[in-house]
Amino acid sequence: MKYDFSKKLTIGAARTLHSLQQAMRALLSSKAFEEVTVGELCEKAMLPRATFYNYFDDKYDLLQYCLMTVRDQLDSGYRDMDNCSERMNCLMENCFDYLDQNIDTVQKILRNNPANQYLINQVRLYLLSNMSAAFQSNPNSHQFKVPREMAAKLYSEAIVIILEWKYLEKRECSKEQAKEYLRQMVSGIDEKQTVSNL
Repeated sequence: MKYDFSKKLTIGAARTLHSLQQAMRALLSSKAFEEVTVGELCEKAMLPRATFYNYFDDKYDLLQYCLMTVRDQLDSGYRDMDNCSERMNCLMENCFDYLDQNIDTVQKILRNNPANQYLINQVRLYLLSNMSAAFQSNPNSHQFKVPREMAAKLYSEAIVIILEWKYLEKRECSKEQAKEYLRQMVSGIDEKQTVSNL
């Protein structure tokens, strides 16, 4: 990204970024990410192309910024958890909360962006990176018969499966049910299991 997001945003920069985020959300609600163009984003945000390029290299760069702002919301409280299972549950709860608050927009975006495309793969990568970081920061919290990287992938995919079950397949599933499903799905590698019990 061209803009230095580590420094405090000016009012103008905040407005510009908000407009571009809203434009991206609106366009993704009606078409696949691969079909979105920088010209459409600028037109929707009512900004000149030069302004777009002051902040971002391309639409992929803007999407990364949009996902970064969502990740900030999803990460809330999760890093304070002591072990991987608690972090996993907190992350899933945060996903539930975010999706419940933005359900109409999210469902439109998902209708236009199938699971094998760039946008959804970025969500999967986010969950995987969080679970990998959790395992790295708590190396003694689990005993595994499989490599930690593989366990992190299993945890993150289990979360995706549950979110898809509830939000794509529109099945009834409370947060408590989801946590129980998650516990059951990863119980083979859950904490405090001895290798002989796996």
